[in-house]
Amino acid sequence: MTDRDPAHDDEATGDILAVDVGTSALKLGVFGSDLALRRGAQRSYEPHLYGQGWADVDPGVWWRALRACCAEVAGALSGVRVIALSVTTPGLTPMSDDGTPLAPAVLFLDGRSREQAAAIRQAVGEETFLRETCNLPVSGGSSLASILWFRDCRREVWDRAAIFGHCNTYMVRRLTGRWAIDPSTTSITGLYNTSRDDLTWNARVLEAAGIARDRLPPLRRSHEAVGTILPGVAAELGVPPDAAVLCGGNDAVLAALSGGLTAPGDVNIISGTCDIANVCTDHPVSSSAFNVRCHVIPGRWLTFFVLNAGGEGLEWFRRVTCPEMDGDTFYGSYVPRVLEAFLHDPDRDARERGLPSYVPHLGGSRYSLERCTASFAGLTLETTRDDLLLGVIRGNFTYLGAHLEEVARLLPLSGRAGISGGAAGIHGMLEARRRWTGDLAYEFRDQSSLLGAAMLGRMHLWGAVAPGVPPLQ
Repeated sequence: MTDRDPAHDDEATGDILAVDVGTSALKLGVFGSDLALRRGAQRSYEPHLYGQGWADVDPGVWWRALRACCAEVAGALSGVRVIALSVTTPGLTPMSDDGTPLAPAVLFLDGRSREQAAAIRQAVGEETFLRETCNLPVSGGSSLASILWFRDCRREVWDRAAIFGHCNTYMVRRLTGRWAIDPSTTSITGLYNTSRDDLTWNARVLEAAGIARDRLPPLRRSHEAVGTILPGVAAELGVPPDAAVLCGGNDAVLAALSGGLTAPGDVNIISGTCDIANVCTDHPVSSSAFNVRCHVIPGRWLTFFVLNAGGEGLEWFRRVTCPEMDGDTFYGSYVPRVLEAFLHDPDRDARERGLPSYVPHLGGSRYSLERCTASFAGLTLETTRDDLLLGVIRGNFTYLGAHLEEVARLLPLSGRAGISGGAAGIHGMLEARRRWTGDLAYEFRDQSSLLGAAMLGRMHLWGAVAPGVPPLQ
């Protein structure tokens, strides 16, 4: 971040209320302008996962979780000057004029709109999507397809909806009474001019989809204040009535920001429930095999490649094949032992040739119009449970490695990779990742979406970002 010292600048001081609205939990932190965490709280909730591949959540649980967390840290809220959001994306929510949700928010895992995604690709053309929006519409992860699903399958919601927004649209509307959305959350929808990143919707796509521009929120930069908090809401949450509310940004992008992913060629890997590989670029790139998000800082984009069931795939393996082990035993003892035995095998190449192959789509794929599933191949009577575990780990890691290889053909990589997430800390995982994801210099980084949201708040207070990055506009 900038070296500016705000100690004597009254306009640049004050606390930041950072809010991270995740898929299954809301985290909140009160940070000083020096990014020191003063107080924190967390509330969990359950998204709805339906047998037919649907995934959504009641937006009201986000608000109730925020209210409960604010009550828990009430004594630390008096100095808050900025509220900054990190949000799960898209969380597509159709809303009435007053901001009331008309249906549950559609999550990235949702599979109901594959037909609509295929139809709009044909109507617009995949080449146009990739050239102008940098992303192909898919079910769930692309809110364009979800909007069209409401048009086709929930006509009463389509007719009543004043605005189709994302998670941050809903939260900002409740906080300020105003509509907003930012490029980091909307850039993979197929609706935004991601290649230009100029705060404009793509007119060609809107016309083909039959979506009026005024049914989408106004576009704002993530660090911009949409307005001040409404007096009644300020009293409800216990924050000062003059606190500015920022538009906010995508949680993975903000995690990348907090990990220092700002220079072209920087690599970032998040190893958690999902595994995510990002590469920072100073120009838009596009491919049918990955997404591209606009960064929350100007003049930067991020490739966005997600394995839906990374860490969750390991948890599935534990539940199905190791029911006698609790989590501590599985992750703290069993997985490290299996990795150590393989990595220190004097003939590990031969050992690897005998491993089963694994297609890692337990949670589907964000890059296919079809419903993808996982599979093993090459099983024999000699295949052991240890072999199956190594096959899962290798399948997950080589999947992410293929993305880095593709991006490396488009731009030079730095050779270093920041890495974070609980699964990254399992003993032996980094050495296995060097073998199967890429021989990079992996560096553990203290990064999180919550810290990234706090950094957004400081960007707003200071009006500056990282050294070598163009100033905020």
